[in-house]
Amino acid sequence: MEKHILSLVICSILFCFPGVAQTGITNNGLIFKKDLEYRAGDSTYTDVIQLMNLKGNVHALQFRLLMNKSEGDSTVLVFKDVEKGSDLSDPAWLLDHNVKKGSTVSNGASKDEIFVVLYNTSLKGGLSPGDYPDLIRITYKVAKLPEVKKEIKSSLKISHIQASTFDGFPVDIKPSRDLLRISTGKKKD
Repeated sequence: MEKHILSLVICSILFCFPGVAQTGITNNGLIFKKDLEYRAGDSTYTDVIQLMNLKGNVHALQFRLLMNKSEGDSTVLVFKDVEKGSDLSDPAWLLDHNVKKGSTVSNGASKDEIFVVLYNTSLKGGLSPGDYPDLIRITYKVAKLPEVKKEIKSSLKISHIQASTFDGFPVDIKPSRDLLRISTGKKKD
């Protein structure tokens, strides 16, 4: 009898309070590995884009990466490169990108929009349902900053996300979080 009451309580929690059941499941779709990084100026970094909880087969995907373009961003990030991560070691996966540069400021940074296309050239290739924790790597530099006494913030944002099967049917890879905040300068204590 006690087991049935416990089962009933657990089921009530799961169905009446669905947020409780999913507290650990917040990483869905095309996301950054982290949502906040503290970075030093005048240095180069690489961050990872993941594809988590993929529900369908993906043969191609595309998105835009917005650099220094979110509200409140300082223009301090300089785009360097985008490349396939270890989850895409198959040579049938091709990655292409095009950069639409904004006006360059005195520190060498600009508000950029990077168009990224990833596709598989094999008829039988593609990503099966599952997690891809090292899908794409973004390399950027934090510009040399003057001596500052406060934090300077900027970001990388994933937008305009689309994915499809080999037959061209859409696959939902909408991110649960699409922003990587970069904080430089003096950290708040």
